[in-house]
Amino acid sequence: MHPGGTLMISRAIKLFPYIKRRLESLGFENVDVTSEEKDSLNMLINEKKPSLVLVGSGFYKAGTPYMTGRLLKLFPDLTIAALNTSDFPDDLAVWFIWHGVKSYVNLLEGYEEFHQGLQEVRNGKEYIAPQVQKLMDDFSEWPETYDDVTKRQMEVLIMICNGYIPENIGDTLQISRRTVNWHLRDLYNIFHVKNREELVKVAFSLKLVTEKDLVFHDREHFNSPLPAWAAAKKKIERSFFNNAD
Repeated sequence: MHPGGTLMISRAIKLFPYIKRRLESLGFENVDVTSEEKDSLNMLINEKKPSLVLVGSGFYKAGTPYMTGRLLKLFPDLTIAALNTSDFPDDLAVWFIWHGVKSYVNLLEGYEEFHQGLQEVRNGKEYIAPQVQKLMDDFSEWPETYDDVTKRQMEVLIMICNGYIPENIGDTLQISRRTVNWHLRDLYNIFHVKNREELVKVAFSLKLVTEKDLVFHDREHFNSPLPAWAAAKKKIERSFFNNAD
């Protein structure tokens, strides 16, 4: 059904041979498996020209829905399906659909449902796992996924997105560096990310931080130089808002 072949994107490098055999046993043709990221992934898609891409939902943790949305902007004719084979939360799964992914297959709903979803995707149909579909049906508008983020955590998040480093955040909010680190740790856990750069990407992706929240300060306003990733953050922000629908 997909003459261009299938590309599976997964972190489970040791399982690549098994994943390939398993997908081919289910009828997927010309299966390739990769763990490439960003530019390398784009190059691989250009080279292989798959007509179907299967993405492990936790590939970039909470940033994966945003990543798939960017892929669809680059390759609008590409069919992408997200596969959850771990513990990726259903409320985050909704954001795959928000970013344009048409199919979400969820192993947590049982092997029978998972295989049925895979067969639907293999046959070129759109499929959303029932639990995720129910979440979508229950929302009158797109969900505020992170209502548990406190006011202080949002202040820290917005300052991180503006390029502040923890020392500057503590000075500005009149809290200790240790308290700032506690808030950062909680934010990393809430958003399933590992560092500040990933946190910034997710905040933009989920629109928790918007353009009106961004006020880039001159370097002399800081007690120490901006970190190197802050320049990358500005580039991310410009790209995101300039290409937003």
